[in-house]
Amino acid sequence: METTSARADAFPGPGMLENRLDAFLDKRGITRDAVLREADQGVGSPVLAVAAGSVLAGFGNHRSDLDLFVLVENDRLTRFPVQSHEHGTVIDVNIRRASAVRDTTAELRTRPWPRFASVGESGWNHRRRAINTVNRLALGLPLVAASPWDAWHAELRGPWHADVVEQWWRVEAHRLAQAARWLRGAKPMAAAARAREAVVAALNARAAAGGQVYFPAKWVGEKLKALDDAEGLAVLGDVLAPPLDPRERVPHCLGLVDRLAGAPAPLHAVLRWSTGVGTTVLDDRTVVDRWQVRALEVLRSDLPHADSDEVVWSGPVGSALPDDLLPLFAGDMLWLGVAHPGPEVPA
Repeated sequence: METTSARADAFPGPGMLENRLDAFLDKRGITRDAVLREADQGVGSPVLAVAAGSVLAGFGNHRSDLDLFVLVENDRLTRFPVQSHEHGTVIDVNIRRASAVRDTTAELRTRPWPRFASVGESGWNHRRRAINTVNRLALGLPLVAASPWDAWHAELRGPWHADVVEQWWRVEAHRLAQAARWLRGAKPMAAAARAREAVVAALNARAAAGGQVYFPAKWVGEKLKALDDAEGLAVLGDVLAPPLDPRERVPHCLGLVDRLAGAPAPLHAVLRWSTGVGTTVLDDRTVVDRWQVRALEVLRSDLPHADSDEVVWSGPVGSALPDDLLPLFAGDMLWLGVAHPGPEVPA
């Protein structure tokens, strides 16, 4: 499936962003100065304040709120979310430590991904949050931009950004598709849900390849409309229709993922323990529990300890999971990631 436009128009110019913001504010009787006052929440003077979100991406409607991303030079701060209702319209103020956002952005640009060392639940979520933050900054309108942060912000609007967003969604599509394959026998309805999510992820990758790089998944339909992508919209309508029998839905969706996202090779599936798992070895078996609420017994004593970050199992995407590990995955005790095999695993 070919996309229908190039990435050259991925980042709207300042004039378009100003028009979108002013139209949104004028309808609500809010001034830019009023929005900007929300940037100062007493945790430091903003070095960069960006109006962002679906409104600036061109997808907002009368129910939309406005996001305000603020960077401050405060080493004691990690993140500080505030929701303001003062102006009758919700303004979500997201304050971040400037140096931390700068460092995570540099990692997105330079650190190879996905790799075995970073494929775990916390690392995966960290990358998703990092992409979301830098994406909203890049697609937003700076209201405050002190030097050198004005130049740094301008560098966010480059081809590397579209590559990072497309890569995330393509890899996520293959991860969700692998989960669907493994769940198909044990939890067919869950498998159908993961398969549908895999197609939506692949469509988000398709949209990013076409120049619609806004990160949030829920706007995939609007992204495809903006690209005049009738074929992609038809696929989306198909997978969001009332579900077929899971025995039909899962292979149908997996076929769509292969068409949209391409072959998964050389990605490997990587299983590590989910958050909250505990392990107890009893002779030739291991009892695995989650939050000490439910437990499963596995007839092997060589599993990594629950506190370990070791890989429980890995294999090329598409491989069958060992029978004794399948109940652990179906029971949400194993977290699935996908990664390039080298250098940790022979290709």
